[in-house]
Amino acid sequence: MKKSLFAMFIATTFMISACDDANLSQKVIETEKQFVQLQADYKKAQTDLTTKENELNALEADYTKLSAEYSELQKHTASFPTLQVEITKLIDKSKTLKFPKDPKDEFAREESKVSVFANTAITHIEWLDQLLLQELLKLYLTKDESEKVNLTAVKPQDIVERFEKIYQELEKDAKEYKPFAMEESAYTQYLGQRNHIVSFTQSTYSFTGGAHGMGHTNYLNIDTNKKALITLNDVINEKNQAKLKALLWDTYSSERSGEAPLFVEKKDFRISDNFYFNKDGIVFVYPVYELGPYAEGEIELAINYYQLNELLAPEFKQTEKDGFYTFPENQ
Repeated sequence: MKKSLFAMFIATTFMISACDDANLSQKVIETEKQFVQLQADYKKAQTDLTTKENELNALEADYTKLSAEYSELQKHTASFPTLQVEITKLIDKSKTLKFPKDPKDEFAREESKVSVFANTAITHIEWLDQLLLQELLKLYLTKDESEKVNLTAVKPQDIVERFEKIYQELEKDAKEYKPFAMEESAYTQYLGQRNHIVSFTQSTYSFTGGAHGMGHTNYLNIDTNKKALITLNDVINEKNQAKLKALLWDTYSSERSGEAPLFVEKKDFRISDNFYFNKDGIVFVYPVYELGPYAEGEIELAINYYQLNELLAPEFKQTEKDGFYTFPENQ
């Protein structure tokens, strides 16, 4: 009997021990799973934190950069003066060439005048005077020359030398072809200043002995904050330019509703990148022969701010501060 009880006791002890081992193993497995999950969560949290820190650092860097740019713009705005513009002559050269009378040709021309002229605007703002000289010189450079010439430091003498070269070419041609006259001229004009925009024109005229001369007006709208020319893309985002083109075409075609056919077809019509601002809107200027015959000269298409304002970039949008008001449709 004692042996039986002892055997039973031993068996029971082993059973309890086995149960304890099984429970312990299960707990170990569960703990390992929890540990692995916590480890994964921790690594993910670290990654997320690093990402957020990088994003925060990037935002801080952008903010610092924009703050510096804004401060600089404010400084320029505050320091840019009302312009006192002086138009200064750079070159004014002319000569009347005399030719011997041809006894065989009673209509032969006996003289021909050759002339060149150029001026520029002096604003006493160094970067602005430089920009005006750069744009003037660019009008007389070929594409190849533009790539070779240093346009970052144009001097008045560079303009003079360019026109001296033109003069020599005109004189040579005049001696050969004996036209009535040969001329090349470039005139700079100051249009005005409003807020951070100053405007000039550079008008060129060329006559080489044909039926008539050719003139062109280049409008320069300059952002005094950025010290740069204002381009079409600055004023109107490319995504809005299809709407602008439609407005310009409607203006052109309606102004010529009695003409059939129009001088230019709709498929060939473009947005001119030559424009100026006035109190009512923006005027787009097209060169001679593009939208009409020579007799009409350069053709201007004006779009008022009430048509245009929604298409403008934020800094060019008109507000009540500009005297611009919108009215409810039912009024």
